Amino acid sequence: MILFENVTKTYPRTTRPALDDVNLEIARGEFAFVVGTSGSGKSTMMQLVMKEQDVTRGRILVAGRDLDRLPERKVPALRREIGCVFQDFRLLPNKTVFQNVAYALQVLGSSRARIRQTVPETLELVGLEGMEKRLPHQLSGGEQQRVAIARAFVNRPPILLADEPTGNLDPDTSLGIVQLLDRINRTGTTVVMATHDTVTVNAMRKRVIRLDRGVLISDMEAGDYTTGSIPRVRLEETSGRSSAEPEVSDGFDDADPAAYAGDHHGDDHGDEPDGDAAGEQSATMAPIGRDADAPRAKGGIFRRHKAVQTSDR
Repeated sequence: MILFENVTKTYPRTTRPALDDVNLEIARGEFAFVVGTSGSGKSTMMQLVMKEQDVTRGRILVAGRDLDRLPERKVPALRREIGCVFQDFRLLPNKTVFQNVAYALQVLGSSRARIRQTVPETLELVGLEGMEKRLPHQLSGGEQQRVAIARAFVNRPPILLADEPTGNLDPDTSLGIVQLLDRINRTGTTVVMATHDTVTVNAMRKRVIRLDRGVLISDMEAGDYTTGSIPRVRLEETSGRSSAEPEVSDGFDDADPAAYAGDHHGDDHGDEPDGDAAGEQSATMAPIGRDADAPRAKGGIFRRHKAVQTSDR
């Protein structure tokens, strides 16, 4: 589903790579945490998967597409297969919960019938049934993040990226959000979550990919958030996993796209994309991260850690 082969990313006017010769494979249907301190390369990895940044060296395959050979005109089609969840929610403040989630389908040209069917089902999945008409300011932080997750998942993308989705939440709420992502993962969606939330990572016991100054220093199944010397799993040791992962249907029969207009559930906010909506769409689709991995310290190439494979894989 996601494959990095000898990927290096160096930003202009820097000497230390944001990612340095990274090899990893995330198979269809996996849940993986990407952990590390600020500047370790987490956000750069997410941006590369979304093709918001291009690699300096190496190759990335996402959902069967070689991103280095992907024409610019096909990038929007790639991004329709990737849902994104952010730390700061990025909800449209003047739209209801229903309208925020429906908007993700509306901009894709989904039919009105599909929107009316899919949005309530998605809100029920994330635990927001009965809150369709509330505005974002009427919700708690955890509820707002659930709306953001519903919006990212409503189109049933095969991949869901979450960039520090619990960064603004308290520990109990954070765990609930990650458990929700786990529930979505069990529908067949591949989930990759960048985080430095030690408690949540340790509680979930999922695959943990650790970055340190752009170097992949460990990759463990059922791992935890640790600074210990955990073995690095190399690409050839995991290359057979993806073939065993089954295709999982999203459960929806997509109708032919049709223009969608009109209110939802009697709300008096129209959803037709006009000038304001176009601006809102631009804000919603803002790039992942904020170049958080661009080095702030003095340059220099950091030597990668040596380790011996000892995992059960």
